[in-house]
Amino acid sequence: MGFLDDVISTGKNVVSAAGKKTDEAVRFSKLKIKESQLNGDIRNKFETLGSLIYQMAKSGEKNSEQFDALVAELDDCYAQLEEISQQFDEMRNEVTCPSCGAKSKTDNSYCSKCGAKLPVKPEPAEENADVIDETKDGE
Repeated sequence: MGFLDDVISTGKNVVSAAGKKTDEAVRFSKLKIKESQLNGDIRNKFETLGSLIYQMAKSGEKNSEQFDALVAELDDCYAQLEEISQQFDEMRNEVTCPSCGAKSKTDNSYCSKCGAKLPVKPEPAEENADVIDETKDGE
């Protein structure tokens, strides 16, 4: 019975590893979709901002409330994009160089492009559980 138990145990390990890889692929895909949607939102907000500036220039009236609101919305979109970029870095085991913006593996202490000291990667947290939980809710 020992051989059969080993085969079953190995099979369970393979299925578990495949499940983890599938979860990672789903999470990656969801992040890519969210990134694409945010980029579309940014383009739309810039178009609206440009239209508002044109209208303000033509009429001579300043609508600073609407202008400030659009700028704040754009800042929020860029902050969300940065969070997504950080999540991609975590998934790929990469860190972004603060000096030149190049990607390096988290094992590196210095940037391979510019030689700057890379930030120490913080311990993984369960901050991204909401992305994975959405998958389970949608099933």
